[in-house]
Amino acid sequence: MKKKSGFRFLALYIGGFLSLSLPIQAIAVTPEFGHTPEEWERLRDNVLEYEELADLIHEYNVTVQNNKRTFRQMGTDVTYDELLGDYIGAAGDAYDMAGNAMSDLQRIPLEMQGRQAIVQASLTSAQANDSESQRWTNLNTEGLLVKEAQSTMNSYYQLQQQLTAAIKGRELLEALLASAQTRLSLNMAVQSDVLTARQNLENADAQIQALQSQIESARQKLIVMTGWKQNDTPDIRPMPEVDFNRIAAMNLDRDLETALQNDYTLKINSRKAAKAGSEDVRKVYAQTSASDREQIGSTLTSAFRSVHEAKTAYDEAVLNLEVATKKLTTASNQYGLGSISLLEYRQADSEQVSAQTDLEVKRLALLQAIESYDWLVKGVR
Repeated sequence: MKKKSGFRFLALYIGGFLSLSLPIQAIAVTPEFGHTPEEWERLRDNVLEYEELADLIHEYNVTVQNNKRTFRQMGTDVTYDELLGDYIGAAGDAYDMAGNAMSDLQRIPLEMQGRQAIVQASLTSAQANDSESQRWTNLNTEGLLVKEAQSTMNSYYQLQQQLTAAIKGRELLEALLASAQTRLSLNMAVQSDVLTARQNLENADAQIQALQSQIESARQKLIVMTGWKQNDTPDIRPMPEVDFNRIAAMNLDRDLETALQNDYTLKINSRKAAKAGSEDVRKVYAQTSASDREQIGSTLTSAFRSVHEAKTAYDEAVLNLEVATKKLTTASNQYGLGSISLLEYRQADSEQVSAQTDLEVKRLALLQAIESYDWLVKGVR
């Protein structure tokens, strides 16, 4: 099934990141000549790849589409009263849909959208008519959405790894329960040993169920953000490898300078200060920008440190896997010779799987830390 065929979501813009979604045929933002036929084929297939998240958000994300539509309308004869009417109408539609919602999961976001529409209705038309500031705002919003999609996809795979470890751990707990029951029948254990083993198994089952629910929530969020319907089943491809050369190339002083130049909020405030009607207002914007510059420096420094902490954790996980793998090899040989029990072998096997999944989680965490740093350098925060 092609992901751009069938119904998607078109939304009535009501400000910020929130939108009122109505099902209609999806249309890409970019005209057909904006991509090569090969690029369109890749974007329109039923495969979701990490490397194409930015293009998918740009072409098919509801918020991005609405922001572009609103931007195109700026400078037209739309009056404040008309904008006010649109926002109030959007609020009414949101509250009507909330009243018909089948569950809190559907109702609460709609009520939030209604409230956001009321807030938007209070904006002045002067704010809406600064097209350059709006363009920067839209670019920042789109960047934040791509960043969120990357983080969601990363979390999706981290949760998958945790689920793998939990299922393997459950197998061991099941064996431990059987062992406790056998020892109880031989008067080698007490009833509390069995009860504890059974409780541990039940806890593992609850953890597995929770992880499965979190994985599905992350999957649905990711595919809806990138243009599919909630119940679609695109092929979500694996995450890319970590670019260790990127870590080596990081230069905090140089990157901070670039981040300050690129930061969209600083650009917007600088423009607002230039257009301000009074010296007092300009001073306020100058103070705000000075505070923002300090915050950017602090945040980038923290992100830089997080990258190197994540790299250290990854390196430790590599060593832990090597140790666990050697232990499993030894346990396998010992079990083959009959010198250890099946339960002891399963413990070594479970520890190796746990170390393997932990390494993958640490790899994904490192990838996420690098992305977070790079987004700050790009001016998105």
